[in-house]
Amino acid sequence: MSTIFEITPNKPSWRDDWVRATYNNAPFHCEANSRESGRRIVEHQFPKKEYPYAEDMGRMAREFTIRAYCIVYARDDDDLFRTDYRKVRDRLIDALETEGPGILQLSTQPPQTVVVAKYRMTEEERFGGFCTFDITFLEYGTDPLFDPGQEDTQATVANASQAVRDQVQRTLAPPSPSIGTGAIEV
Repeated sequence: MSTIFEITPNKPSWRDDWVRATYNNAPFHCEANSRESGRRIVEHQFPKKEYPYAEDMGRMAREFTIRAYCIVYARDDDDLFRTDYRKVRDRLIDALETEGPGILQLSTQPPQTVVVAKYRMTEEERFGGFCTFDITFLEYGTDPLFDPGQEDTQATVANASQAVRDQVQRTLAPPSPSIGTGAIEV
């Protein structure tokens, strides 16, 4: 019987797709992460009716909750593995407190454009050289007012009203006399 630690050659593995966890290029170790979403359901209940009607209003915004940490390392190898974890911690705090959306890259998931809802950084004296972050991100999505794929409703309504105006003017306009048709009136 094989175990999860045995890797079969020539078969794709989740380890092949693993990447470093970052938020706006600020790296961190990720202890745990969760993703929450679902459907927005509105249930309608009617007087004198036995059965309700559940209406699907679309997908809920995704929410990502992660437990990240920064820890001291024996030597300075790169921007995450440092002898002074505070530099990594401060870089992550700066990224989390920057206004606007950012890119969240979790180790086994595709990058997501998110905004920081809140975070909590915890340092304990008994665990020197170590801090944890509990972070909640919300899916950024697209602004419906500036989405280039969306129809310009103001222009559509203006064009439709102009078309109706033109049609009314053509209908109410007096008929123009026919000149030079060569017809003889009796």
